[in-house]
Amino acid sequence: MQEIWPQLRNWVANGTRFATATIVEASRPSPRGIGSVLAVRSDGEAFIGSVSAGCVESEVIEAAKTCMEDGKTRWLSFGPESGFPWEVALSCGGKIVVRVEPFAGQSDSEVGSQLAHKLDERERALLLSFEGIHCLISEDGSTYSSKALPHPLIENAKEHFRSGGATTEIEWDSSKALFRVLERPRRLFVVGAAHIAIHLVGFARSLGFETVVIDPREAYARQDRFPDPPHEIICQWPEQALKDFKIVSSDAIAAMTHDPKIDDQALSIFLGSEAGYIGALGSLKSHAARLKRLGKLGFDQKSLSRIRAPIGLDINSETPSEIALSVMSEVVQCSNAARK
Repeated sequence: MQEIWPQLRNWVANGTRFATATIVEASRPSPRGIGSVLAVRSDGEAFIGSVSAGCVESEVIEAAKTCMEDGKTRWLSFGPESGFPWEVALSCGGKIVVRVEPFAGQSDSEVGSQLAHKLDERERALLLSFEGIHCLISEDGSTYSSKALPHPLIENAKEHFRSGGATTEIEWDSSKALFRVLERPRRLFVVGAAHIAIHLVGFARSLGFETVVIDPREAYARQDRFPDPPHEIICQWPEQALKDFKIVSSDAIAAMTHDPKIDDQALSIFLGSEAGYIGALGSLKSHAARLKRLGKLGFDQKSLSRIRAPIGLDINSETPSEIALSVMSEVVQCSNAARK
């Protein structure tokens, strides 16, 4: 739901009635994975997101309109094993099961307002859906529900959330409950706000990454230099700028200044963290010198091997935008591999 939230927020805020279609089963190859969501306005004339490459959306939209009329949840199966030759199939040959249900948490409800807050603040949460009822669960265990739900089901959802489970559907009381896990968006720290960083931030934002740019040089650390501005830009040395951030495994860093005084400081902090991607701009020769400097700071070979340099996938890039594309491609490659 995070990926469609910028557009969906207006519907929630305005009390617009809509239904959500969520992939709850998916076999490879399939264009979208479990948890992918499509939101459909009550009149069926507008929708946000997707559950396929476009081959089944029309069927899902019609089902969503019916769900909003009778308030019932439906499940649609698409794929070569459906058993009915007239049913819509996926062009990729895969199979998906889509759960379609009305969304109960509108702007005048606590669920809707709390959901908006969680997604706006990029906080983790779990949205439990069962029999047309929604319950939002915060990291601290607080719950906000449109109607009463069975206490054992809520406790089950809380335990699933605490254990780090992903979005899933479970059997419950002769029906099915959906645990939709709302994770924090992946985050990219860009150290150095030169020309490559401008394109890199644009690519990252379009892919749903939260972006933080750090550069102590005032001439570079300016929002007006970015056509698509980062979520945050900090004109400080990395040591100062990063002290209030908790670096987690879904975080990535691209050190882009070519200045050892700046890049090495940031790399040292990320090497001591659980960051899933650490990349640094520079040639093989400059990286060899970088490894020597960081080695003198106490980092062993295993730690230093985490740095990807020269940064980015080899796509024979030459221009700043092409280099940014190669960097973002490598970030996504590593991020997706870690989630499998």
